[in-house]
Amino acid sequence: MANQLKIIGDCYKKFGLKHTSKSTATYPHSIRLFKKHILDYKESRNITNAGLYGGQLEHIVIQEVLTKNIPLDDVVNSELIQTKIAEYVPIHEKDKMKFTFIVKFLKPTAQNHLDNIKELPEQKWKDELEYTIWTPPVQTYWLCFVDLVGKAVDEAMKSYFGDLKNKFGSASFKPLVKKDPSKNSKKKIEKPNDNRIGDWVYSAPKIEDHIFSTDLMQIALYKKAVGLKPFISYASHKDRKIFTEDNTPELKQKNLDKALKELMVYEISWQKKLEAADGDLNKLAWLCPPDYSDIRKKSFWWDGVPREYIERYFKHYE
Repeated sequence: MANQLKIIGDCYKKFGLKHTSKSTATYPHSIRLFKKHILDYKESRNITNAGLYGGQLEHIVIQEVLTKNIPLDDVVNSELIQTKIAEYVPIHEKDKMKFTFIVKFLKPTAQNHLDNIKELPEQKWKDELEYTIWTPPVQTYWLCFVDLVGKAVDEAMKSYFGDLKNKFGSASFKPLVKKDPSKNSKKKIEKPNDNRIGDWVYSAPKIEDHIFSTDLMQIALYKKAVGLKPFISYASHKDRKIFTEDNTPELKQKNLDKALKELMVYEISWQKKLEAADGDLNKLAWLCPPDYSDIRKKSFWWDGVPREYIERYFKHYE
């Protein structure tokens, strides 16, 4: 079986699909249809928000420090990072302020990740390494880009791979005002607060004491591809936690095997829809109806999506 020829299934090929990924497999099906079939690659990539863009920025900072041995201050102030900050185009005022806070706390969030990684045996790190893995009966391969892959400096120690997860806060409009009873008016009361910029405040989320389900699926898939000991680093600008198999049973192999099977359930359920649609995009669309409520509310998936993209999507239901 190890030498069995791997061939992408017809159900994928009829839709021009070459591979899948953890993030793609865990999309709600209506979102997967929209992002992977209605939009082209460039359109899909251009849909972003402060959290997504800020997460990419944070990853680059940490990876530059670890793989190139550049001091954190130098990376944050580098032309690379400052240019990327300047290039972000917010989708509205709240998004603009969230990104402003992410940039403000770029360094402390990165430092928390770096402090997490210091708890591991010293490693020589490489970043964004590409792996592929097959998991039959999924009829295509998984494409994996791993945040960090290490090689232990001390050969007696274990080598690690892992993923970086940012826990950004929420930006809220909360003017600092207080009633003056004698004048029946309101005046601004300024108080020192690192989590405030003008009339906007930013939350400081705590890191949970467990691994999120989809993150566990991701590590399970990557472990099968990479084969090293896994870690997950969670960080906000105020809190941090690193998970390894030494401090949580979630990363023991038995639980990783279970998580990988759960991820495969997501992909196989989509695979069956591809089989039923038989290469017909309209048939696939009818198997994945839109969440009109989410679209109207401009929830996470739909905030900032151009109206012409949504209208193109709706044409498949006329």
